[in-house]
Amino acid sequence: MTPDLVRVSGPDTWTFLQSLLSQDVRDLADGERRVALMLTPQGKVEVLLGVTRVGDDARLDTDAGWGEHLLSLLRRYRIRTKVDLVLEREGTADSVAEDAARIAAGVPRLGRDLDDTTIPQEADLDLDAVSFTKGCFVGQELVCRIDSRGHVNRHLRLLEVEGGTTVSIGASVVHEGRDVGVVTSAAPGVALGYVRREVEPGAQVEVAGSIATVRMRPGVAERHS
Repeated sequence: MTPDLVRVSGPDTWTFLQSLLSQDVRDLADGERRVALMLTPQGKVEVLLGVTRVGDDARLDTDAGWGEHLLSLLRRYRIRTKVDLVLEREGTADSVAEDAARIAAGVPRLGRDLDDTTIPQEADLDLDAVSFTKGCFVGQELVCRIDSRGHVNRHLRLLEVEGGTTVSIGASVVHEGRDVGVVTSAAPGVALGYVRREVEPGAQVEVAGSIATVRMRPGVAERHS
């Protein structure tokens, strides 16, 4: 996938982004990139993005097809702020092979595995894309409340499907006769889906008549340990 790129420039670039994004970007070195979120005021995911410092400017990268949405969000918050916002490049979506590799690697995509109903902790985005020490940002209250004294009821999991079957996006995940989740991305033999937290990794589930094993996504288990 080639990402969409949005360029932010002007004297207020970094104070503007620092006030909006879930990540601390104040001390980014030139050329350094960090993962961040634009959240709704209620703390749900609007856009997952990367922030790279290019001199005094910021280059924001996000999934192909989401640059315009990111640009519109930034414009909404640009009030009495000296910044210029430009959609610099529109990217290209994953090929079928790239999408299969993405799913196997457990990488979520906007509009598929992430939307404005997603709490960051449900997709483990708090591990890389949220700073809990930076101070205020849009949507901070819910994210910090869950981190300090709560939990989420579902998690984005990898599903290993027996027989190399491609299950349907939107299919229910069933465990012991009960619907416990839903598939959000699928490729031959693998899928991503949200699964109730009480269904632990290693459990076998049924998805559209196929048997699948629930796994933590690659890299997530190590980060939680």
